[in-house]
Amino acid sequence: MSRVLHVWLRGRHLAELEQLRNGRLRMRYDSEALDTWGIGARPLSLSLPLTEKRVQGDHLERFLDNLLPEGAVRGALERQHRIRPGDTFALLARIGRECAGAIQLTDDDGPAPDGHLVPLTAAEVDRIVSNLPTLEPPEGEVVSASLGGIQSKVLLTRTRDGWAWPAAGAMSTHIIKPEPVTDVGPADLIRWEDWTLRVARAAGLPAAHTELADFDGRLALVVERFDRTHGRRSHQEDFTQALGVAARDKYESGTGEERLRRIAVDAGVEAVDPVGFVTELVGQLAFNLIVGNGDAHSKNYSLAIDETATFSMAPLYDVAPVYLLNPMYQSFGHSLDGTGRLRHLTAGHLVRESTSWGADPEVVARTVATVATRVRTALGEVVAHGIDTARVAEGIDERARAALEVTGSAS
Repeated sequence: MSRVLHVWLRGRHLAELEQLRNGRLRMRYDSEALDTWGIGARPLSLSLPLTEKRVQGDHLERFLDNLLPEGAVRGALERQHRIRPGDTFALLARIGRECAGAIQLTDDDGPAPDGHLVPLTAAEVDRIVSNLPTLEPPEGEVVSASLGGIQSKVLLTRTRDGWAWPAAGAMSTHIIKPEPVTDVGPADLIRWEDWTLRVARAAGLPAAHTELADFDGRLALVVERFDRTHGRRSHQEDFTQALGVAARDKYESGTGEERLRRIAVDAGVEAVDPVGFVTELVGQLAFNLIVGNGDAHSKNYSLAIDETATFSMAPLYDVAPVYLLNPMYQSFGHSLDGTGRLRHLTAGHLVRESTSWGADPEVVARTVATVATRVRTALGEVVAHGIDTARVAEGIDERARAALEVTGSAS
């Protein structure tokens, strides 16, 4: 197997990635990329600025590792492709042609592959989804696409004629995530995620578009990819990649990491409107706090990076009121003003945390109050499918009213 992979961004060659004899990785950006964006620009990742020097170390390895699935899902892919456990380079060589964002990795110097779509019958789609977490591609095909996370899911492409399997670097359009087969996590989790994301959209927050579908008796959440628009890849990275954090450390430890400050300050500098960027970040944090999302860790927030290497917040995704469903899920994922447990967190922590970054207290308070007010309205507008939301909606409304009291906006 080649020890060099080619890194493509939006179909343009960006860099060469090399695996050294000791197994570590090293990358060199193209001179054309340096000419296009300039030294210090961050078109690939907040954690990997353009430089004339070779790039190597933990930030590079963690960025690439976070393109891949976690846990048992990754293990299954490693076994399928006969790859040594933990060999990020070898696995990306097999499934890196279609990743999150606008990145592709290939073992030749191009051009970046368009791949091809394999039309699927309804029965084939039912089989693929219902058999998860065992991922069985159509006959004669292999898994050639990668997506981070620990839940079992499959990437498919929706066409005018139905679902298709994206092969050899073809672009997927949707993530299909069935209800987990284990008892880990609250019951009906995907129904709650669908409902919560629709509440977010009704409240005016950018959020992934979802629908529920049945696949041979197994319910699944069908998520439209927001990094696939108008037949093109758009770029994004999650907070673990942006901060150079390992997937296993996606929950902030609370030991002075100050992840949110680093995102607000470092990514804010790279935004067209730094104040607007921080406002977007505060709005998403406020929503997750109000709905009791006890799984809002660093892989469940993302940054969008446009063609000019300018940053903004990507839409909300993987959001559910898990704390209100089961109080054991109380980790907010990130620390707000030194506190990370939802049973203790209030909007006051968010206001103090945000103003510590240099944000205007009035803008922060107004943003939190706006989100709280709109969420209360949205709760009465969004219809749930197959779940009784009365108790959870009451809890969310109570948390929203508490946020309004903290910001001085209670009516």
